[in-house]
Amino acid sequence: MVSRHWLYFGGFVITGVLLVGAGLMGVVDALSVLSGDVYYGEEFILLAMLGEAAEWVMVGLVLGLVAVVLLGATIVSVLRSASLPRSDRLVSLVERLEREYPILRQFDVSEKVEPTVEDREQRIKDRYAAGEIDEAEFEREMEQVLDDDFATETPRSGNETTVEIEDRDG
Repeated sequence: MVSRHWLYFGGFVITGVLLVGAGLMGVVDALSVLSGDVYYGEEFILLAMLGEAAEWVMVGLVLGLVAVVLLGATIVSVLRSASLPRSDRLVSLVERLEREYPILRQFDVSEKVEPTVEDREQRIKDRYAAGEIDEAEFEREMEQVLDDDFATETPRSGNETTVEIEDRDG
């Protein structure tokens, strides 16, 4: 089965081709004014050309609007299904954009790009393995990640959540 974003994109491409065709037909109709037997003054030639191609201009406007809507639907569909990188910097940028443009909140992008506890732990482990931080800094940052995770946990449906902390000395 074809995914939704490919259908939207296919509609966008077809609409774009039809838009180009309508534009060419409009140009041909407009130029047909020049080949007629009727003489127009210089100031009225453009109005006559526009009048001749008026239906193609309207078709072009409608097709252009449909193409823009289909392109927007394609972009939204791809973004909703895309795997976004998780980063604290990206979260702050997305949150700032969501504050600036409230309509963006409906896509919940800030939640999708926020690093999970596992992501943060892995980043700290990678830094420790690369020698960027020492053991004391490693333990301090790991504890902070666990404390932050524990602080953000909320009991669901009235049940209390318990978190066991393992002994790191053993």
